[in-house]
Amino acid sequence: MLKDLEFEELSSEPNLYRKVLKLEDGAMHEVLVGTYVDDCVVAASSEAVRQWYLSRLSKRFPVNPKSTGIISFAEPGRILSMQVRYDIEKGILEFDQMEAIEALAKKLGVEKRKPRSLPIDPNNDLPKLKEAEVNVTDYMSIIGSCLHIAQVSRPDISFAMGVLSRHSATPGEKHMEAALDLVSYLLKTKHLFIGYQRTEENVNIPTIYEKSKWAGDISPISKKSIEERLVASAPVPEPNSPDMFCDADYAGDKETRRSTSGMIVMMNGGPISWSSRLQKLVALSSAESEIYAVADSVKEALHVKLMCEDCGLREPGLPMTVWEDNAAAIHLGHGLRGNNKQKHFAVRLRFLWEHIHCKNIEFAKIATGDQLADALTKQLPGPAFIKFRNQILKSNKGHRAT
Repeated sequence: MLKDLEFEELSSEPNLYRKVLKLEDGAMHEVLVGTYVDDCVVAASSEAVRQWYLSRLSKRFPVNPKSTGIISFAEPGRILSMQVRYDIEKGILEFDQMEAIEALAKKLGVEKRKPRSLPIDPNNDLPKLKEAEVNVTDYMSIIGSCLHIAQVSRPDISFAMGVLSRHSATPGEKHMEAALDLVSYLLKTKHLFIGYQRTEENVNIPTIYEKSKWAGDISPISKKSIEERLVASAPVPEPNSPDMFCDADYAGDKETRRSTSGMIVMMNGGPISWSSRLQKLVALSSAESEIYAVADSVKEALHVKLMCEDCGLREPGLPMTVWEDNAAAIHLGHGLRGNNKQKHFAVRLRFLWEHIHCKNIEFAKIATGDQLADALTKQLPGPAFIKFRNQILKSNKGHRAT
């Protein structure tokens, strides 16, 4: 139906469609439609174009009037277990999964457990068992529920989920306790949410441009020499400009000695993409583990970059910045350091060189203490973890969560 209405399917996302059109008022309007099975989310630049879309949708399919309202703070919307709030005037978008967390905690009866301040105890070694000590189905049910929450609205539990998921086949008593502790942590921090804020320069409402408003702009990082890029700095948030943070924990898994990769993309004050996963290969150095992490993360960076371009938020040809705290990895990524010792991962280096040369991505060095992806590679101690969490999530309690 969307193709019949001449919507354009985004090349970066097969479930997202965009149409720019002129209505009877003579003005240009824009509408974005995201589809999921038999549901869709509509983002429109005006009420007129929203009604234009709904009128045509209702001619083809039965539409529930109760499900077609405008999401606001007064009347939040419910999308895939998320409670979504939006204030178009203030430019604020927020969503959380408080109700999903409360339902999970009630189902498991963790309300009476001791509240947890961390998703997983950094000193708790979970052994790799040969046989399960607890019911695998029960354990997997908890893991599956938490995994959905981690992927939708809670990047702060991503590393813990990665650790617990590795024992899905043979969970033991310790693993089950750690899983229940994770739910207890979620319950204690159920008020946390992801929020995006429009700045004065960031009119985060779909807008149509006759010509690129970025014409002649150059990324600030692109202006720096490699020597300047190797001096740690921090990103300056810009409207509709995604920044990727990438890190690796070298040989962190005690069983396999494989490293853990972490990645998070921040945009307009909140995270839009993140991951924490065990690397498939054993790295022989910290720089090599960083290259493995960056090579995988750049695939996501290219996807985010293309989606922003498809939606008209970002000028094609403007590189996306990847913030890395390992100087050796930056040197290798730029092809400034290389020898026979890198032969076994030369293909990954060529992949990075190509996208740097084509100006799809660019590296910038960040201090380890400011590296947001660090918490996605290991369980940080309390103060460091709280600092990370407060940078990516917000609290509706009116103060920072502790």
